Amino acid sequence: MKIGIIGTGRVGVSLGRYLRYRNFSISGYLNRERKENVIDLSKLGWRSFESYAEIAARSDLILIAVPDDEIIDVWNKLSKENIGGRCVIHTSGAVSSEIFYNAKELGVETASLHPMMTFSGTDTAIRRMEEMSLVLEGDSPRAKKIIEGLGNRYFSVEKKFKMRYHLAGVYASNLIIPMIHRGIENLQRCGFSEKEAKDILLPLVEKTVENIREGGIKDSITGPLQRGDLNTLRGHLNSQERWEQDLYLAGSRELLKIIGGNKEIEGILEEER
Repeated sequence: MKIGIIGTGRVGVSLGRYLRYRNFSISGYLNRERKENVIDLSKLGWRSFESYAEIAARSDLILIAVPDDEIIDVWNKLSKENIGGRCVIHTSGAVSSEIFYNAKELGVETASLHPMMTFSGTDTAIRRMEEMSLVLEGDSPRAKKIIEGLGNRYFSVEKKFKMRYHLAGVYASNLIIPMIHRGIENLQRCGFSEKEAKDILLPLVEKTVENIREGGIKDSITGPLQRGDLNTLRGHLNSQERWEQDLYLAGSRELLKIIGGNKEIEGILEEER
């Protein structure tokens, strides 16, 4: 089975490297009009396709790894080619395979296959990709064959849950970054360098994740809110500017829901400032 990839950004190139590592055959990549995080594919020994017709002719399975809003445009162009008998998969976590609206009439297998992993570059470590979970939506036999061949943990999700599924990943990945950023910046305000701040805080972040893995969410909560240190909570809030307070209050209210209500703490979190 030859796999062609549309999209030369972080996800497309990282998955191509991983598929090849797992002994899948990569037919090549399609260079699109859009400027992407393009790298020199020739250095990886991969063919660069110049048209949708070419990638369709040389691939049994086509993996679309482009931004969510561009999937429909790619499909509209690809579906005009001779793709009968092919399998087409996109890698979006939020969009379902229903976006391939006329696939059955064209005789095309479709699915969405999302790697639950953050790709900050095209050189994501293989060992990290070995640890990621793969989540399949759709009933394509060839998509299942890829998952089984990769050997990762894998799960299935229904079409109707795709957006909420993806939301879970955003909460667990992107939305923890503002919290960590606030921690680093507060230490910088105390006179620490950014490197020193990261050296101080990242072991704390890592231990928190370890605690969640071993003991669950509720038992991992520590700090003044868990202890009921009311004066410390007030001190935290009074030492922050309004825009900082909003983030602190949102996180604290969520923590309070998890550990159970506390009228005194609720009162502090609802005070006018």
